[in-house]
Amino acid sequence: MVDLSKPWDWKTNVSIKALAKPGMPALPTSPPVVSRGALYYGSDNDPNIYLWGGTTSKANTSFPGFIGPLPITFTMWSFNTHSHAWDHYDLSDSVPYRASSGAYAEVRDQHRSFYLNGQVDSGSSTQTMSLSLDTKIFQEGMIVIDHSNQTAKNISTKGLVGDRPRTRGRMQYIAGLGSHGILVLIGGNEKNVTDTKDQSLGDLVPMDKVHIFDVSSIYDDRINAGGSWYEQSVTGDIPERRVDFCLILARAIDTSSANIYMYGGRGENDAFFDDIHVLSMPSFTWTKVYQGNSGRYGQTCHRAGARTMISVGGASGTNLSTSGCDWQNKGLNVLDLSSLNWSTKYTMTTEDYAMPTAVTARIGGNAQGNATMVAPDGGFDQVGLAQLFGSDSIKISNTSQPAVTGGPVAARVRRAIIAGSIVGGTVFLGLALAIIWFLRHSLYHIWIGDLSQRIEMEGKGKCMSELPDKGVSWELPGNAPVELWSPTSPVSPLDTADFKHETKSDRDLGWRGETECEGDASKTEYVIDERDTESMKSRHTQVTCKELD
Repeated sequence: MVDLSKPWDWKTNVSIKALAKPGMPALPTSPPVVSRGALYYGSDNDPNIYLWGGTTSKANTSFPGFIGPLPITFTMWSFNTHSHAWDHYDLSDSVPYRASSGAYAEVRDQHRSFYLNGQVDSGSSTQTMSLSLDTKIFQEGMIVIDHSNQTAKNISTKGLVGDRPRTRGRMQYIAGLGSHGILVLIGGNEKNVTDTKDQSLGDLVPMDKVHIFDVSSIYDDRINAGGSWYEQSVTGDIPERRVDFCLILARAIDTSSANIYMYGGRGENDAFFDDIHVLSMPSFTWTKVYQGNSGRYGQTCHRAGARTMISVGGASGTNLSTSGCDWQNKGLNVLDLSSLNWSTKYTMTTEDYAMPTAVTARIGGNAQGNATMVAPDGGFDQVGLAQLFGSDSIKISNTSQPAVTGGPVAARVRRAIIAGSIVGGTVFLGLALAIIWFLRHSLYHIWIGDLSQRIEMEGKGKCMSELPDKGVSWELPGNAPVELWSPTSPVSPLDTADFKHETKSDRDLGWRGETECEGDASKTEYVIDERDTESMKSRHTQVTCKELD
């Protein structure tokens, strides 16, 4: 545990307190020693930290307190930060396997957590101990856990990943978009579910697209089809493909942008990244804001206050006996999210978050926000995603259809169903188990347990996602880049001389319409303008066909 209520310098005076696991006569077994599990909070008023999944590393057998893989009935554990008591929950009826390396996120304002895909290997449970050491079975589905009653549901991710589940990516929750917030899925690797061989990094996922999950879709019938996922193209300084990075979120003061910071990771050909990219939304733009020369992967990142990020642990190579786990002997480092300066000192700053100048140079605005780029370059790829961001900037080409299908979205101006996937960010519990705890009355701690004492020799580290702030209701503005048609006019200002056009309105705001353009489909695009009347009693929707140059 690291106390963040006092300033410190990790080179001179930081104090790290280890909490031993006490005897637990009431439990049938001790908590597991695992790596690549997920560690997160359940809700703001819940004193527990939850451990989901993970795998038992064969590299840890000589460590004190080591126990082998547990039965599947011990997939989720909790640690009470007040009493220091452990407990476990049997969710095996809903989740028949214990996965590791999945992407995960916590939605504390709704008592929910999400775990996307992941893998099963010989260390996953007693049921999988017979698997060979080089067998890695990627898992389909997204686990949605309700911490108000400690139940779980496994929903389909077929529409998101098809037969190629993902591991070692990351997921970030953003409150205030749509009715229940969104989850942003970034990076990782993928392979066919029938391929069980350990391929190290496998096929890395491109970083020029991200996937967005509408959290509200778990509360209605859309959950039966996997929930609502959207795919969006991203522009700017596209990062190299990677796994085992970490994410945190920072919002502009005026909420004109939400900014996801991505630090480090591991790429192809043993590339270990020492860089920071910022994904700004709603412009969906990557900006590279830092480049160093000390690569790191498997670390965890945590927000402390408005503008401070603390990184914990990580490794710089796959052979830990030669490259070491961490060049910092305390495993801590501090970044100012606004100035982008690294430091060994934690100072408990009360300064507000200010937008980095490198980011505002790309999306416009100033330190307080005021972003001028308030939609993706070329518009949103899907109508439903634009609506989540409160934007009317929509441009959908019938020559580049979204790959995601499944909850109700309009792609190519026709009804579609978007299937879902899970969210999260892979966790690595090696060397120490670390998370940031924001206590009431502005007291911060980092809890470090002994669930895992070592990163596996193959290079897997521990990584946990940010413990997000309390949900705040906010809206990102959207300005259309094309001239809006008048609601009193049935004709769009766009040139439609050679194509049919259609105008409709709907009293219940539910219509999305179906329009088919004539002519060569490969040279045709659909342009949608939607707006509400001032009285909000009707919605006018203009669907036009435009011949491409």
